[in-house]
Amino acid sequence: MGKLSFLLAEDYIKPKIYFKSKSSKPSAVVDHSYSKDDLNHFEGLENLTQLLSSTKGFIVNAFQIDYYQRLPKLISKTLKANRSFKKLYILGPELSLSILKRSSKTSYEAQLHDYQFINVEQDSDLLSKQCETLLSEGHILYILPEASVCWQPNSLEQLQKVCTPLCSTLLSQTVKVPILATLMINDSDKVTIFEPSLPETYSGNLFDSVKEQSEDIYQLLKSSDDM
Repeated sequence: MGKLSFLLAEDYIKPKIYFKSKSSKPSAVVDHSYSKDDLNHFEGLENLTQLLSSTKGFIVNAFQIDYYQRLPKLISKTLKANRSFKKLYILGPELSLSILKRSSKTSYEAQLHDYQFINVEQDSDLLSKQCETLLSEGHILYILPEASVCWQPNSLEQLQKVCTPLCSTLLSQTVKVPILATLMINDSDKVTIFEPSLPETYSGNLFDSVKEQSEDIYQLLKSSDDM
C-alpha cells in the first residue's frame, strides 16, 4: 500500500497534461455533401473537393461571368459546413465587385455567404503582396475573368511580348499553390471545374514557369471549344 500511495501521490504532484500545440495546422475540410442542384450546375466537383480538403491555399481562375455567384456561394457553404479556417476572397475591378455586392438581396444573405472582396484597381505591388500573404495563410482567391484587364503586375512586364501571362500563374509560382480553372462549356449553364494546375509541374526560372503554366491553361480553355 505504501508503494501504491507513493505512485498516486507522484501522479498527483506531476500530472500528465495533454494539449494541442498552437503551431498545429487547423483541420482540413473532410465532409462534402453536394446537393442535386450543385451537381446540376457543376462538373468536376471532385477537383474542388481535392483542394478544399488541403490546408494549402489555392486560386480559382474563373473564365465565365457568374453574376449569380454560384461557385463562390458553393465554396462558402462548404467551408462553413466544415468549419474550415479557410476564407474566400473575390478579386475584380470596382464596378464588377459593386454589381456582385448588390446581387445579395438582403444583409442576411450577404452575411450568409461569408466572403470578402478585393479591388484589383490599386497599387499593383501592394495587391500582389496582399494576395501572396492570403495564399500562404491557406485562403482561397477567386479571380474574376475581368480582373486581368485591370491588374497587370509589374513582375509580368518582361513576358508581355512573348505571351499573355495570367496573374494567377504568377501567384501560383510565387507562393507554390494550385490553380482551378473554371469555364462554362459551349455557353451552357453548367460550369466545368478542370483538374488543378500544379506549380510543381513546371521547372526552370519563375518567368519560364509562369509562361508555360499560362500557355497550358489557355490551351485547356481552347480545347474546351471542342467539347
